[in-house]
Amino acid sequence: MKKILTIILTILVLACQRTSDTAQPADKWNGYGSLKSGEIIKTLWAGQNIDVGTVTYGIDDNANFYVTYQTNGNWLISEAHMFAGDKADMPVNKPGKPKIGKFPNSGTYDPWVSTVTFTVPLSELPPAEDPGFVVASHAVVHNTSNNQEETAWGDGEFKFSDKGWGWYATYYYNQEDNPFVVLYGTEYRNDSLMVYLINLTTGGSDLILSEYIGTTNTGAYDAAAYDAVSGNLFFATYPEGELWINPLDGTSSSFLSGTLLGEPASATFYDGNYYYVDAVTNEIKMVSFDENWNISSETTVSTIPESVTVSDIAISPDGSYMYMVGTMSDGSIELIEYDMVSDAYSSLSITLDSATQIAYGSDGVLYGIVDSANGGEMAYTIDPATGSATAIDSDDIAIVDIGDIAKGPVQ
Repeated sequence: MKKILTIILTILVLACQRTSDTAQPADKWNGYGSLKSGEIIKTLWAGQNIDVGTVTYGIDDNANFYVTYQTNGNWLISEAHMFAGDKADMPVNKPGKPKIGKFPNSGTYDPWVSTVTFTVPLSELPPAEDPGFVVASHAVVHNTSNNQEETAWGDGEFKFSDKGWGWYATYYYNQEDNPFVVLYGTEYRNDSLMVYLINLTTGGSDLILSEYIGTTNTGAYDAAAYDAVSGNLFFATYPEGELWINPLDGTSSSFLSGTLLGEPASATFYDGNYYYVDAVTNEIKMVSFDENWNISSETTVSTIPESVTVSDIAISPDGSYMYMVGTMSDGSIELIEYDMVSDAYSSLSITLDSATQIAYGSDGVLYGIVDSANGGEMAYTIDPATGSATAIDSDDIAIVDIGDIAKGPVQ
């Protein structure tokens, strides 16, 4: 028996030795060795439009990716933060604002410096071209001649999707954009405004804002709309018509933009203007703003010709049509189409509830969200040509009572 055990052990040892001998060493170049072809130099922009130097990206002879900040003139660096890796791993909050403090490569400098370099082993980055990686370079810079302090970003092909500013660049990056479709949902509860980011692709919702805003006469905040250009989320008190704006930057409180002339129970945003339907007069109103986002004007675009109670509205991505879910005087639920060019109306029966909230997603599809029988929120795609609604095959989209929805940021 001892001899048999000895033979077995010997075979195991030989097998382990053979496996060890044939194992291939890790590629420290991670596929980037053949792609090494000089440096990429980007402008370092402070305050969005002040050229304060350069950011240089390259690969050194020791298989490292390096980032070198170099300021010019009287500008010096007190902080620097850099991320290099898969886009999906970039530290950002729900609206897309970069979390600078969580960038893995960071430094503070006292005294201030004109040059900073970070290096990352290529073996720690995603493989070359599959998918490659993105890089974001941030700094705090100071002009020593006038004590001016500014945030600075290295230029890049892509802008962060939040209200703020900043860019990230691609480095042999060959990965498709995230296919997620995003909406915002608002809820008013216990004197507070709740804003949820709703993922229509994977299901579920995340609370991204909870802000105490006090009470209204009826305790209702409605008429939500999102402006993808400024990153502002709009919402209004009902029926008082106070229009509020939250920058969704994670730090700023909501502020009062002004008071609307009508009673807003539904709203949308398009091309710099906020649109809502006056719940009393059935007039479609367009609201414009000054440079500080205060209401500057309010005009009547059209009046809905039939008696209807509108639950929500959405404008098509090309601005040609406004769609409304409304309850007609005979109790039927209709999807109303308003041609914003010819000022013409038409309607189709729709199979969803009268309280259905609608918005175009970041993919250009019209979506509806409505309470399901079990108390959750269910999402549907809506064909505006036929009025048909198709349930999205996923779990309940949210476990909260969504008061209104609005188009969210591109993810």
